[in-house]
Amino acid sequence: MRFGDVMLQRRVPCVMRDGVTLYADIYLPEETGDYPVLLMRQPYGRKIASTVSHAHPVWYAKQGYMVVVQDVRGRGDSEGEFVPFVHEAEDGYDTIEWAAKLPNANGKVGMYGFSYQGIAQWAAATLAPPSLVTIIPSMTAADIHRWAYPYGSFSSGMLTWAFQLARDSARRAGDVAAEQACTQIMNNPDGIVRHLPLNDRHPILEKYCPAYFDWVNHPEYDDYWAGLNWLPAFLVSPIPTFHIGGWYDFLLDGTVQSYLALQEQSRTPDLFHRLEIGPWVHIPWGQKAGGLDHGPDADGDMHRKQVRWFDYWLKGERTNGLYEEPPIRYFDLSSRAWLETDTFPAETTGQKYYLTGGDNPANGTLGGGLLTPHHSQLHPQRTPDVYVYDARLPMALPGYAPLDRSTIQDRTEILVYTSEPLAESLLILGSPKLSVAVQSMDGPTDVVAVLSLVKPGGQALFLSVGRAEIGTDPDADGWQHAEIQLRPIGLTFPPGTALRLELTGSAFPTLIRHPNSVRMNLAHKIDDSRLDIAVVAVASLPGLASYLQLPTVNATSG
Repeated sequence: MRFGDVMLQRRVPCVMRDGVTLYADIYLPEETGDYPVLLMRQPYGRKIASTVSHAHPVWYAKQGYMVVVQDVRGRGDSEGEFVPFVHEAEDGYDTIEWAAKLPNANGKVGMYGFSYQGIAQWAAATLAPPSLVTIIPSMTAADIHRWAYPYGSFSSGMLTWAFQLARDSARRAGDVAAEQACTQIMNNPDGIVRHLPLNDRHPILEKYCPAYFDWVNHPEYDDYWAGLNWLPAFLVSPIPTFHIGGWYDFLLDGTVQSYLALQEQSRTPDLFHRLEIGPWVHIPWGQKAGGLDHGPDADGDMHRKQVRWFDYWLKGERTNGLYEEPPIRYFDLSSRAWLETDTFPAETTGQKYYLTGGDNPANGTLGGGLLTPHHSQLHPQRTPDVYVYDARLPMALPGYAPLDRSTIQDRTEILVYTSEPLAESLLILGSPKLSVAVQSMDGPTDVVAVLSLVKPGGQALFLSVGRAEIGTDPDADGWQHAEIQLRPIGLTFPPGTALRLELTGSAFPTLIRHPNSVRMNLAHKIDDSRLDIAVVAVASLPGLASYLQLPTVNATSG
């Protein structure tokens, strides 16, 4: 049939090696000829085709590509049982080689799509299908452990996503009541996210998404997660990869991890990689994603950027300038401009800001907490600062958008350290690092660090977060140094703005709360009765310094 000025073939079967049939829609230019194939494999229904973030397949077909959008195993019309992640390597391999041999296909395949569709790319690429030339995984991670446990803490988003997957499975089974219950939970997830224990055997998940219990019951990186980490196998036979991330996306940490694993490879016209990060949440990629107006250039022209990448690798347009450009392009959240650089910092080696203060404790923004670049300003007799964290009343972090935290920072359960207004602009790219001397009164708890940018008017816009468990290995005096790698960021601190660091015990519901009664690797088993109170002291003295280190860089406009 003809649709949107291209040819459309619907429900085209593809038989896997075990006899299971998967179904795809194929979009093809009207003009007779052989075309490279763009393949997307997704679990949400092939009509959606990642259009929450990507152009519709009709648009890609009009750029001279055959576009194949397939329901993965057990989803949509496709046969078999859907087990998240598990079948995507072999099914992806079989689909790639089938697509390369379709009528009007020229034998070259590229894959694209975001989130789960990105995982499907990583998985298939690990088996090195001969016809797969390149991939563009967006808003995703090659290591699934980074999906489920960012910064070592279980992501509550995995729970709500499990109900999303269960909803579609319930519809497929004709279970209207379960489908409606999942929709209600997704529309108002607060109750289910607060429910404990996290591994409670919810009947809908047991029936329609039992994989959730594998995720939550494996809190540490083990053989289970190693089997869902596609990076080691991919590095054996890498292919050109264009990574796309969002500063506010919950999977940014995994996107950056994937790129860093490839960054040190030799760069040649026949094999190189690219990373672009825009001012976006997972959905949407827009001008006002995250609640701020990032200007008319915020979309980054990503539709054409992806086609240009495919033109280079699948159509042989090697003179389109792609190789000559710096491999990294990112949106500066302050200047609202795209910048380019050759390297994404793997280590944090820039400016240090020491935690200190005056006579008043650092509790809340009206306290005495200061950040200073001068080690000489540390006071040898300064009393340690103390915060109290009650796991029954966790401190809030609703997500990674740049929301104003100044009201939350008034709370005295939070330690707040603020720098003087900057005299000169400060450009940072990478992961800030915090080294902090801490002491826990009663065993294990979390130290959560939140970094924000303070505007002259008093707004404190969220930038980054990280956490570390403490109280498990103190020295003879009870002190230990917690090393916290914060979430990657990239922006310019303009003159007149200030840095602000919060220290507390939680960032809920974005990260699950530490219960304080046991170690974090048992937190998924804890019910409300085990939520406890933690008391944490923070020191910063000449011989016991605590400091925030920023990844300061140089970059050019792009």
